[in-house]
Amino acid sequence: MTDQDRHPEDTRAGIERSALLRARELVDRMRSLYRELEDATGAPVVMHRALAVIAAEPGMPASKLAAALGLQRSTMSHVLKALALKKWIERRRSDEDQRSVRVYVTTTGRSMLQATAGRVAGVLQRAVKQLDERQLRELDQSLEALLGQMAPAKPVAVRASRQRVMRGGGTPGR
Repeated sequence: MTDQDRHPEDTRAGIERSALLRARELVDRMRSLYRELEDATGAPVVMHRALAVIAAEPGMPASKLAAALGLQRSTMSHVLKALALKKWIERRRSDEDQRSVRVYVTTTGRSMLQATAGRVAGVLQRAVKQLDERQLRELDQSLEALLGQMAPAKPVAVRASRQRVMRGGGTPGR
C-alpha cells in the first residue's frame, strides 16, 4: 500500500492531527468544567480538589495533603487558609506534635462537596475508571511519553501568585 492509497487519517500527519485535536478537546472540556465550578462556588478548582482529598482522609496532615495534590507547602498553606475562611475545613494541631496541622472537612464543606458532586470534581477520574486495564496502561504510557517531550510546568506557587496578580488580587485570606 502506498501513501496515496491510505486514508488521510492513517498517515503519520493525520494521526498527529487527530491526537492534537483530541488533546485540545480534553483540555478545553476540563477548562470549561473548571470554570463552571469556579463560577458556581466562587472558589478555584484547587480548593475543591483539596476538599475532596481531605474528605476522603479526615485528619490528614497538611504536609501529606500538599504531597497528594502536588503543591508546595507555602501554596498548600494559602489553600488551607482560604478553605478555612470559607468554613469548608477545620485545621487542628496534632496532639502528638504541635507543629503538625491536621485538616478536617466541616459540615459546610461536606455540603459543598455534595452540591458539586458529579459536576466537575471527579469527572476525569470517573472517565479514567471506565477504561479497561489495557486502555488504562496505554493511556498512562502515552501520557508519560507526551509529558516527557514537554517542558516541565512552573511550580504551582509561581503560577498561583502570577494568576492572583493578573486578577488584581492579593494573597488568599488576607
